[in-house]
Amino acid sequence: MHADIAALTSKGQFTIPQRFRDLLGLSTGSKMVIVSDGENLLLKPITVPQANSFQRVIGELRKLEAKTKKGGMP
Repeated sequence: MHADIAALTSKGQFTIPQRFRDLLGLSTGSKMVIVSDGENLLLKPITVPQANSFQRVIGELRKLEAKTKKGGMP
């Protein structure tokens, strides 16, 4: 686990240290989910699935479709 200190600006903003941005692959415009339990904050990057992930799923669905058409699945 890594820790660091960030100061809040008058606008309620703070900078995520570069090493954390690098570690998480964050860049300008990255979106974060902010969760609070009333005492702590949790920042979690919102990740967008890669296009090849969708292509992989589509490929698997096409295989399944072909298999069912041939009577290979109940």
